[in-house]
Amino acid sequence: MDEIEVIETEWGSELHQRLVAEEHAARVAWRNSPEAREQARRMREAGPLEWGRVVYPVKRKKTPIYRW
Repeated sequence: MDEIEVIETEWGSELHQRLVAEEHAARVAWRNSPEAREQARRMREAGPLEWGRVVYPVKRKKTPIYRW
């Protein structure tokens, strides 16, 4: 995650509003992309999530691991 740029700004400042607008534009662009439509199609066609049995590892008896 070193390639993520961190920008500190005050809430509601001009820079903050511009960053929020850029994030919103990126989300809208993704939502309207062919990749997003393909992902939505695959999710519609996928079967329901089925939970499997709970596995209790030998060393971690207090934390169950759920498998599906």
